[in-house]
Amino acid sequence: MAHVNQSEGGVRYRWVVLLVAFLVHMTSVTLVWQALSPLKKQMAVDLGVPWQDIAVVYAAISFGLVFTQLPGGALGDKYSVRYAVGLGAVLTGVATAVRFAFPTLTGQIAVSLLATVGIGIVNPNLIKVVTEWFPSSQLGLGQGVLMTGNTLGIGLALSLSAGFLLTTIGSWQNVFALYGGITAVVGIFWLLFVRSPRKDERPTNVETGLPFTSSEGVPFRDSLPAVLRSPSTPWAISFAALAYWSVFGSLAVLPEYADAHAFAVPEYVLGVSPFAGTAGALLLPLLSDRYTRRLGLNLGIVGLAAGVILTGVAPSFPVFILAMLVSGSSGGGLAAMFYILPGELADTDPNHVGTMSGVLLSLAQLGAVVGSIIGAQALSSYGVEVSVIVVAGQCLLGLLMIPRLHLDGRGEDQPTATAVGTDD
Repeated sequence: MAHVNQSEGGVRYRWVVLLVAFLVHMTSVTLVWQALSPLKKQMAVDLGVPWQDIAVVYAAISFGLVFTQLPGGALGDKYSVRYAVGLGAVLTGVATAVRFAFPTLTGQIAVSLLATVGIGIVNPNLIKVVTEWFPSSQLGLGQGVLMTGNTLGIGLALSLSAGFLLTTIGSWQNVFALYGGITAVVGIFWLLFVRSPRKDERPTNVETGLPFTSSEGVPFRDSLPAVLRSPSTPWAISFAALAYWSVFGSLAVLPEYADAHAFAVPEYVLGVSPFAGTAGALLLPLLSDRYTRRLGLNLGIVGLAAGVILTGVAPSFPVFILAMLVSGSSGGGLAAMFYILPGELADTDPNHVGTMSGVLLSLAQLGAVVGSIIGAQALSSYGVEVSVIVVAGQCLLGLLMIPRLHLDGRGEDQPTATAVGTDD
């Protein structure tokens, strides 16, 4: 596919946007959420409840995202994604920082739900931001880098929260105050330094010669019905929900899987899986840029299921590490592939990418909610072997849904250089 010149400033600024999006994703979408898993036993002691009940605090974020990401994505189609993402990140940070003020289980659930309002605005609109700036030939790279923020945030949360940080700053309340403060600062940084692309900076439809205009001002009453009518939508939602069941269900009980083995698993090792996800989040989308999107989706599903099962039944510490590497890299890569879908489905209009992202991520969270709760309950009642089958087996059904997706790409090329004003 031939490429024509684009303004050098626009090309360079694209990478600035991606870097800041990476930081927002790492903090406001994952760090403040995934810290709940390693800290749940300390929280349970202070709140006076069994540790299994803290899984509900964790799952409350997944549950809240079912309802917040759809309107959150639509906000980015109607208003500027600059303000949607920035203000959403600040709200998430503030909600996380004040967990210390709610010393009951009900209060912690309420704070989780408040945080999801911000997360639900940020997450789908970060997908739209990358889709606005990167052509189809680089969309896997852009969304992959964005997803590495997610996987690194999970890795930091699992590796540091209940070990180094808890020992250093003294309580789980202080850990959340630190994470929330960092998240709010990153949100302010976004508001100060990120803008929408000018017309000469947008990817171009090679068939029409016009920029892909994921424009503002698209009414929700128009965008939602258009997304729901798209033939790929129900299959994409079902596929993502099954995968989220396995990804988030396994993360919710990963510390307990480690404790159930006869061999010792140090706390810091729990970060291996999401850190491996960083490599997967880059490699699978890049592979799909080079070959096909379906290849990346299929490899992610098979690797995730195999890795989660092996994590639970590993006979030795080296095998446990190997299993986390496989499940982490596959899960991270698969999550990045879902970020590509809203901008690559041939039956989704570019003007509706924010809404499509919100629909896909909102309903996929149903799988995360159910997987987190059922995985913990199966572990508590029936043991590790049953739990890993319950958590991992569901995502394999996604293999049946991949052929139903209209993954024909956007037919993009680079635009010509005629500068126009920003869309903010």
